Amino acid sequence: MPGHVQTPSETAHTLLQGDRLSRDFTAVGVEDTVAQALAKLRAHPGTGEIFYCYACDPDGRLVGVVPIRKLIRAGPDERIASLMFTRVVKLPVDASDAVVEDFFVTYRFLAFPVVDAEDRIVGVVEMNQFVDAFSDTLFDEVEGRVRDEVYRFVGLPQGEERETRPGRMALKRFPWLLVNIAGGFLAATTTRLFEHTVSELVVVSAFIPMVLVLSESLGVQTTAVSVSMVTHGEVDKKVVAREVVAASLAGLMAATVVALLGRFYSPGFGFPLALFVAVTVSATLASCLGGVLPFLFKRMKVDPHLASAPLVLAVSDNVTLLAYFGLVTRLLL
Repeated sequence: MPGHVQTPSETAHTLLQGDRLSRDFTAVGVEDTVAQALAKLRAHPGTGEIFYCYACDPDGRLVGVVPIRKLIRAGPDERIASLMFTRVVKLPVDASDAVVEDFFVTYRFLAFPVVDAEDRIVGVVEMNQFVDAFSDTLFDEVEGRVRDEVYRFVGLPQGEERETRPGRMALKRFPWLLVNIAGGFLAATTTRLFEHTVSELVVVSAFIPMVLVLSESLGVQTTAVSVSMVTHGEVDKKVVAREVVAASLAGLMAATVVALLGRFYSPGFGFPLALFVAVTVSATLASCLGGVLPFLFKRMKVDPHLASAPLVLAVSDNVTLLAYFGLVTRLLL
């Protein structure tokens, strides 16, 4: 997380030259207890909303930030030092409007502390004040970034919408289509290996699209969450693990429904059991791949937006078919 940033233009409009720098903020001592900090808040409540408390050392330098929600939930004897975030995202007092705007778009915080050359807090700039003045520019920027993320996630290079030559557009898209082709070829080979099973039990073919689409959907959902975290530098293993578990549980529920549907098409419990296990295994694997691959590609210096989804789909499809055909063959033939 960066500290100070350099103003790109010496003539740019700065915070001190405008009325968007608020002096209405709460500073607490780094060694204060929660009870002391709350007492300061009550003594000087200010006139606007309070989002953060700013922790300062004995020399008045900003050393940490405590969200108000975290402060309220803490015990009265806990120290601010144990609650605060020490990697503070802060703005220099000479930051231009463009820099402040970029901070709000990039970090999505509700307010930023503003410090002088000696790291002493001199005020805060809040989202509501700034967006009122720059809403059009800000939302255009957000829209552009979201559009770029969506393009990259589905395999389109950044800036694709500005490309005017169809041939060049096709060449940019083709490399990752090869991943899909390879995955499809392996899936066709897998199906060919179980040709006898498919010919003996026609109902097996009828359920292939349903079995595949479930694992693909769960894998892509988990991939989207992980790619978003990689993009914004918010690597949280607990969030990834929770997403994988949630997707696996959703796959388990979907497998139960599919197995019940399969019971209507085939007597006995062999075919429904094969459906249940195949969907459960493939959903769990696809979720794990979707949670891990974006971080792996990031470490390999490969764009996770472009690489993750095609590979997750290719692997999950083939594992799904292997599990499905293998179980049907073993249980019914």
